[in-house]
Amino acid sequence: GRSEGPHAAPGAPAAQLPWRQRARMILGLAGFLIATKLVTSTANSMASSTQSLILKNDLGFTEADLGFFMSCQFAFGGFANAFLLAPVTRMLGGQVKAVVRNSLVVMAAAYFVQAGLRSTTLGLFDAWEAAARTYVFVGVAMLLSVFQYSLSTSITTESTRVVPEDMSGTLLGMEHGIFSGARILTPSIGIAILNAAGASALYLTCGSIFLAVVVFWQIISGSLVSGGSESSTSGRFSATGEMYDEMSGCTGDEI
Repeated sequence: GRSEGPHAAPGAPAAQLPWRQRARMILGLAGFLIATKLVTSTANSMASSTQSLILKNDLGFTEADLGFFMSCQFAFGGFANAFLLAPVTRMLGGQVKAVVRNSLVVMAAAYFVQAGLRSTTLGLFDAWEAAARTYVFVGVAMLLSVFQYSLSTSITTESTRVVPEDMSGTLLGMEHGIFSGARILTPSIGIAILNAAGASALYLTCGSIFLAVVVFWQIISGSLVSGGSESSTSGRFSATGEMYDEMSGCTGDEI
């Protein structure tokens, strides 16, 4: 675009930066947030890509049962976004730093619970009826989706806040491009782990990924708050937290 001279009208748009320069600036401002979302998206994709195999091979679902389950899961996602996202976000702390940390902890714990339940060494599932196993598996999957929406929306809200407004489109384009590329690879990784070591190892891997992200989130986000720009960073988290209290109809994109 045309460069604005020194006498440009107030509020006039600045010169359009080259795409690579905008991408570098976005990564410098929101790179950690994007990386957090990418890594957790990878773990979730590994688990979700094997869900149908586990339901069919281990829990005896027919094709009709799988179709019904996927329809219910899709409907529940819409319900959770419409009615559960705002109260769950407030329950998790309201502010971005707390919501992301607590969502990560809950999801790590849920994956570890699934790993324990599916462990052949512990044999917890062996004593249960088939219906009970199905209800527990589906219940944990639904629980994960609720916190997944809170995690995704919190990170997206903060990443769009920290970049200039005229770069929001570039940010969203970069995110979708990165996540689409990751989703090409992660299903094959999840299925390979499932076939080689079983469902317990798969969920243990996903839980370990989330636990590692919790540690890094605590270290890096904590250093941002306690660094030289403490007031501006704390204000950013606080403002976002207040916004959560008002946004009952916000939508979380899938991690």
